[in-house]
Amino acid sequence: MEVKELIGTIELPDLGLFLPELIVLITAFVLFTLDLALSPARKRLLLPSISAIGYVSAFISLFLTGGMTGDTFYRTFTKDTLGTLIKIFEVLITIGVLAFANRYFRHRRSLYGEFYYMLAFTLLASMILVSSYNLIVIYVALEFVSIGFYILTALMRGSFIAKEGAYKYLILGGLSIALASYGAVFMYIYAGSIDLREILTYRGQDHHYLILGIVLFLIGFAIKIGAVPFHFWLPDAYQGAPTPITAFMASVGKMAFFVPVVRIMPLIGEKFSFAWMITVGVIAAVTMLYGNIVALVQKDIKRLLAYSSIAHSGYILAGVAVTETIGLKAVIYFLIAYGVMSAGAFLAVALLERSGGWENTIAEFSGLRFSAPYLAFSFMIFMFALLGVPPTVGFVGKTLVFMALSYDKLWWLALIIILSTAISTGYYVRLVVLMYMKDREKEVSVRERSYLETASLAVLTLLTILLAVFPSAIWELISPSAEILFQR
Repeated sequence: MEVKELIGTIELPDLGLFLPELIVLITAFVLFTLDLALSPARKRLLLPSISAIGYVSAFISLFLTGGMTGDTFYRTFTKDTLGTLIKIFEVLITIGVLAFANRYFRHRRSLYGEFYYMLAFTLLASMILVSSYNLIVIYVALEFVSIGFYILTALMRGSFIAKEGAYKYLILGGLSIALASYGAVFMYIYAGSIDLREILTYRGQDHHYLILGIVLFLIGFAIKIGAVPFHFWLPDAYQGAPTPITAFMASVGKMAFFVPVVRIMPLIGEKFSFAWMITVGVIAAVTMLYGNIVALVQKDIKRLLAYSSIAHSGYILAGVAVTETIGLKAVIYFLIAYGVMSAGAFLAVALLERSGGWENTIAEFSGLRFSAPYLAFSFMIFMFALLGVPPTVGFVGKTLVFMALSYDKLWWLALIIILSTAISTGYYVRLVVLMYMKDREKEVSVRERSYLETASLAVLTLLTILLAVFPSAIWELISPSAEILFQR
């Protein structure tokens, strides 16, 4: 009788809600096993193919289970519209990264079997991170994503810069996880729960623990997203990492790290809204200005895009400063927009690195339209999108953030966005001028460009335009998910 009662209390998980993650998990373990068992020659053939099959299957399953919502694994995993939408773009960008990785690593003589299963495990942790309100699961997923990035950053053979970037990321990444976990502890002390939804609805009298918990939680994730003054690891890690991995970190990583902050936004009640707006607003303003100003003097394209990434963290944080539903909608849209355009920009650079003698200097972009017209056009679209020129997804993203700020009357922060965008014109337009209005300094010839690479870059370029021309394609998913979060 006692055994039956015990069995009756066990809740069987609804694997339909976890199906995309389950597919990626199985893919990761299959890749890990094959890496141990196969010869190097067979690894080069099977590991990319199995990775592609797994990711495409997960991508399809996200659409097949798109209408399913709910909790499973004892409410530690939540499937909702927000998580599904972010995961669609996480998996899509990962497929694009995979298309570039094989030839890139072979060209750099750094193709390891570990890359494939570490990429799969990191993607899995990113998917879980955007689908949980449970503070322990968030902590474990955050740690898992971080460890994956540390390893992938250092994966370049014989590169001191890669090892240095990974080490700096490791030190500050460990600090960020510690601070986020301390924040979780104080939120638990306040509400007696590790579920953000229960913390959100708890009406305790002593708010000091809640405030301290939110501050530490926010600082922990601010380090991960590269907000000033917690950004020191980011330029070195982005420059040193293999460029397809940089694309993965800048897009999938940024989306994964921002979503827990998005989920905590409804915690900010009327009592804390002013302090939240000022604190997050100041961090956003400093991040925007610093990132764009420092990017102006960069001579390495990957460092330039790294400081651009810092500046865009500021733009997204400006939307986070708005404690209304419109701010949450703007943040979700901008996250997706930046994921697409940053991945495209870095993957275009990854192709250029396969040209003989390419050193990633800004001057090498002179006359690129003569040597590689297709790459020059795609890179121009991504630069205009990052700048915020219509009709690109970056323009819509910045416009939505600007509207959200005006709704909350944060005019000073809106003016800083305008000023920061004006400053960024100096380096984005400079690259376009070099490519289209200057004579070429060297012959650029991308070796063995595959159809998959061309198709992946074409898809990202088209998305950069189409998501701006038809914003309702994802807005109809963003709007209800944001409203549901605030209703809770």
